[in-house]
Amino acid sequence: LVCFVSQLQVGDATVPFRPEWDRHRLTPRHTAYLRVAEGCNHACTFCAIPGFRGKFRSKAWSQLVEEAKRLVEMGVVELNLIAEDTNQYGQDRRDGRGLAALLRELSAISGLHWMRILYAYPSYFDDELIDEIASNPKVCKYIDMPLQHINNLTLLAMNRPSQAHTKALLQKLRDRIPGLVLRTTFISGFPGETVKAHKELVEFAQTFRFERAGAFVYSEEDGTPAAELPDQVPQRVRQRQRDELVQ
Repeated sequence: LVCFVSQLQVGDATVPFRPEWDRHRLTPRHTAYLRVAEGCNHACTFCAIPGFRGKFRSKAWSQLVEEAKRLVEMGVVELNLIAEDTNQYGQDRRDGRGLAALLRELSAISGLHWMRILYAYPSYFDDELIDEIASNPKVCKYIDMPLQHINNLTLLAMNRPSQAHTKALLQKLRDRIPGLVLRTTFISGFPGETVKAHKELVEFAQTFRFERAGAFVYSEEDGTPAAELPDQVPQRVRQRQRDELVQ
């Protein structure tokens, strides 16, 4: 059994995109997920996704628009745009069409009422995208952006954007998008996280007052750098810190 598992393969991580509009959907009839890209170019030390999802690659423009139109024809009025890094859409190509342009294109579909951005990365929010979110009446003023932590040493160990960058971006989004709802998630008990780092995260969450937030206990993922880091936090401490964070 051990020998078999060690040789098990799940397939190529860069397979072509398949048409998804005719899939069996588990969502209510009025809403659907629209995958705009696949894979990830980041190297967060806790994450195994790049290993089995491959490098970031945007779905073809024409394929996306066609899928959106077909979903609307089937009764969908709300599209939830998803990817590993949704707001990076189009940046792996040279045609100049990013997520802002895609939002404009999709908003022209008759019968589509709302679009929502899920799984954004705390980068790639240029002025064009921010303005499109703020001004397009079909784009919900809602951004889901997992931050994972706010302490600089913990962010460095995670290989995530710095505290200064993150705070500046969050403030910019709130200043430029009236009525914005921000949702995020955090990881509790990352290797090496000190009591001071944890308290800094709790204070940040309390002060910034995200409209929606969740917290997860850190778990070691096979093959990730974080799983091999020293100073692994005991499981009971991870859980206690998670509970303190969500109170």
